[in-house]
Amino acid sequence: MKRIWIVAPFADIDIVGVRDRFQYLANRLNIEGMEVILFTNDFSHMKKQHIDIQVSKEYPYRVEIIHEAGYKKNVSMKRIISHIEFACNIKKLIKRMPKPDVIYSAYPTMSAAHAVGRYARKNKIPFIIDIQDTWPESISSAIDTEKLLVKLLMWPFTKLANRIYKMADGVIGVSKTYAERANVKGTRCKVFIPVYIGAELEKFDAVLSKEEKINKNEQDIWVTYIGTLSHSYDIDTAIKAFAQLKKCKNIKLNILGTGPDDIRLIKLARELGVYDKNVYFYGFIKYEKMIHILKKSDIALNAIRGSAKQTITNKLSDYVSSGLPILNSCQEKEVLDLINNKEIGINYVPEDINSLRDSILKMISCKETMKKYSRNSRLLAEKCFDRKVSYNAIVDLVKEISAKDNQSCEV
Repeated sequence: MKRIWIVAPFADIDIVGVRDRFQYLANRLNIEGMEVILFTNDFSHMKKQHIDIQVSKEYPYRVEIIHEAGYKKNVSMKRIISHIEFACNIKKLIKRMPKPDVIYSAYPTMSAAHAVGRYARKNKIPFIIDIQDTWPESISSAIDTEKLLVKLLMWPFTKLANRIYKMADGVIGVSKTYAERANVKGTRCKVFIPVYIGAELEKFDAVLSKEEKINKNEQDIWVTYIGTLSHSYDIDTAIKAFAQLKKCKNIKLNILGTGPDDIRLIKLARELGVYDKNVYFYGFIKYEKMIHILKKSDIALNAIRGSAKQTITNKLSDYVSSGLPILNSCQEKEVLDLINNKEIGINYVPEDINSLRDSILKMISCKETMKKYSRNSRLLAEKCFDRKVSYNAIVDLVKEISAKDNQSCEV
């Protein structure tokens, strides 16, 4: 029996059966007959609180929950220290454990991926990284990277990122853009495979078969955003655009999610006179209810700032699984091309109130076009976002690499 370690600090382990990518993968590999150990932390990034480690007993595979201090702000020194503590603790733990046949690590965090990558090289164990975000590049959406001092401070992190990428025997990325970022000079890796975060369409559709009372006026048009309310996501523009649409009382914005900016955004909506009138904040809600609200919606909003580096996100997966036309402001070429080439929605200019307002009005002006976007969106989900199919590429890579007598050398 092959033994695989999955290292994933942000695995949302406190919610059993959640749609998390690494929980799904751990379960899938366990079913495939592998001995799986999932290493994760005891701090919830979303809730900013520590979890009950007894939840590990509820999983069909082994879960090792590792301590880290935690933090209150996503961009902070405390977060860096917390992640380093996690990496140090996992290094101590794995030294005492029987060696695996393959190590599969999320990236970020950089510190944990580097720690287990070095362990893999030293012990000649195949090492696969799964790129969820391109640190440190994604930091550019939160700080002014045009300043020379900031560039100099980021340079060591860029070197560390490249060092981690060079350790990998295999690379998976949540988008083609992310996977190709790891193709650095001196890499030992031959495969860079994009596998979208995706959704379990069978479970997604099963949720819809259960009755959920979501009241909606037949004349209303719902534009819905789901996800984190933070610096990377352009919710300010959406609220301001809906302030200009106040006279169109049937066009409404639903904001599902929470984050560091939620209080400020609610204040903005109140000041503009749209709070609970045509802009509604739901806060954190259960995944099942979110699906029902999405299916009641008419348009999905992929509101991302122009400087942000996100590509194919969780929210995009849920949008296409719901078969929704998409209004998109992400400027990454991979996403822009997906919207245009697959004809699933309209790209608008980020941080441009008029562009978003006009795009909303343009989309709802033609019901047939909206139906076309909707059909294409769902077809795309079935072809490229259904985990039952798309994650075969990950399983196959793990099996292939773990079967090889990999003569790795220490980096």
